Amino acid sequence: MTIETTNEKGGAPIGNQNAKKGKLFYDQLRKVLVQNDCLKLRNIADKLVQAAEKGEGWAIKEVMDRMDGKAVQATELTGPEGAQLKTAVQLIFVDPDGTITTD
Repeated sequence: MTIETTNEKGGAPIGNQNAKKGKLFYDQLRKVLVQNDCLKLRNIADKLVQAAEKGEGWAIKEVMDRMDGKAVQATELTGPEGAQLKTAVQLIFVDPDGTITTD
């Protein structure tokens, strides 16, 4: 397997190569897990479900995340002491003579 590290003229790499590098391990892992009619993948899934059935919290969470998707994390921004945040835009124009005008 080769990873192209330069453009056709021998210059700097084309684009961000980090994503391509990250896929190498994923691709190899996927190949191993799906061999022999996905038997290895099935065994891993069985062990995960067995751990969840035994009450292992991490396994229960993993099964729930895979089945229902991860819960959306809500983020609420407030001002001091829970007050509503004030948002505004103020335009200030300065004329060449130094006169300030606000809008």
